[in-house]
Amino acid sequence: MAITPHASKQDFEAAFKGFQYPMSKSAILNMGRDKGGLDREVARVLARIPDRKYRDVDEVRAAVRGVYRAMGVPEDGLPL
Repeated sequence: MAITPHASKQDFEAAFKGFQYPMSKSAILNMGRDKGGLDREVARVLARIPDRKYRDVDEVRAAVRGVYRAMGVPEDGLPL
């Protein structure tokens, strides 16, 4: 049975706002925590992205999609 994400594209875009690239996974997690008010699902998904440097927001979005796919979410159910 596939998981249905409840976080929206807007939730993720709010989390990504203000990021300065290139950016490491740890910096992404720290900035997300510092913002506060992020959807818990967004924080959990960001914690599962690969540990590397991201050159731009498109790379972060792709990593988020990869996490959801690994969780069994179908393409048409991806929030990004």
